[in-house]
Amino acid sequence: MNMKKWNARLSLLTVVLLLIHEGYQLYAYTAMYYNPVLSKVTGYAVAVAMGLHAILSIISVFVLHDAKRITYKKLNLKTVLQRVSAVLIVLLLPIHILSFGLLKSSVGGVGYILTETAQILFYAALFCHIVLSFSNAFVTLGILSDMRKKRILDIFVAVVCVILFIAVSVIITSAHSMMFKG
Repeated sequence: MNMKKWNARLSLLTVVLLLIHEGYQLYAYTAMYYNPVLSKVTGYAVAVAMGLHAILSIISVFVLHDAKRITYKKLNLKTVLQRVSAVLIVLLLPIHILSFGLLKSSVGGVGYILTETAQILFYAALFCHIVLSFSNAFVTLGILSDMRKKRILDIFVAVVCVILFIAVSVIITSAHSMMFKG
């Protein structure tokens, strides 16, 4: 089994774990019932899967391919955006993990606004990366080869991700506003 197929499987597992984590978070914030153990277990499962996916992706780009031959001018915009969104996810993940403490310590101040902005950027990068990458995993696994079906899947995933992005941004920001109103 080659590394790209393992990475494709891992990326799909990461999306499933992310949906479970975000589903619970949305439930917790709308019902105002928060179980920190469930939140952390699902969150850390996503973070571990995401970290392994990042490592395999880096290896496949820089080890399996000659990094000297990779020039961004020759890559298409989708590939560049996919890589930029991945870097943003990695950079913003620590802020996302520590966000509750950051919000708690900066009630109503500039830190609060910066943390919320970082959260929204994190979700935007995350959902953008999923939109740009999801169907590629199915192509890599040999499940999807018809370009028309790939385009339909891309549109479906984009619509779902936009809905999730809006829901996550509005619900979590509103709940934080209620909890940490300065």
